[in-house]
Amino acid sequence: MNPKPIRIEFASIYGHRTKQGLVEMRVGAEETQMDITKAKEVLGLLAGAIEAAISDGLLVRFLVEKIGLPEEAAARALLDFREMRQGSRETVYPQ
Repeated sequence: MNPKPIRIEFASIYGHRTKQGLVEMRVGAEETQMDITKAKEVLGLLAGAIEAAISDGLLVRFLVEKIGLPEEAAARALLDFREMRQGSRETVYPQ
């Protein structure tokens, strides 16, 4: 299953009011601007989510292909793994 592609764009801008460089992010029709500190935080969150997604995919594939678990059991094991990795079974939205 491939997610529907969405357009994501980033640009550097200069804030005349703040007198600082800013980052503008567009996701689909939504647009936001952030200072450099927030942009670096977003970068870190995205990098962490990418690594976790790679790990999740490899773990489920390993459990199904090498251990022989049914996909439903591998999905349940993934929830346990996420809880160990991040302290929660849910998606984490750090503040």
